[in-house]
Amino acid sequence: MLTGEIRNKVDKIWTNIWAGGITNPLTVIEQLTYLMFIRSLDEKELENESIEALGGESVTKLFPQDEQGQSMRWSRFKTKDPRMIFDIVGTQVFPFIKAMNGEDSSAIVYFPKGLKRSREV
Repeated sequence: MLTGEIRNKVDKIWTNIWAGGITNPLTVIEQLTYLMFIRSLDEKELENESIEALGGESVTKLFPQDEQGQSMRWSRFKTKDPRMIFDIVGTQVFPFIKAMNGEDSSAIVYFPKGLKRSREV
C-alpha cells in the first residue's frame, strides 16, 4: 500500500511525465518501472562495493568500471539537470540495460544474480 509520502512522490513524478507530453498511462508506468530498475541496479552495486570493502573479496560488477560506465549509475546522475538525465538515460542507460543479458534476450527477463525480488513471480 502506498503511504502518503510515497504516494506524493509518485504523483509528482506522474504529473511531471504528463507535463512532458507522455499521456499514455502504460507508457508512464513503463518509464517509472525502468527508473526503479535502474535504481535497484545501482543499489545492488553499492551493496557489492560495501561487501568488497568489508571482506576484501572481489565481487562481480554490474556497471563498467570506466568513467562512462559509472556515469550510468542512479546515484551519479539523479541530481543532474533533467535534460542531462534524459540524455544519459536515453543514450547510455537504456542501451546498457538492453545489452545486459546478451543480444538474443530481452532485458525485461534479466534479473542480476543476487538482486532480490520483492516477491516471487
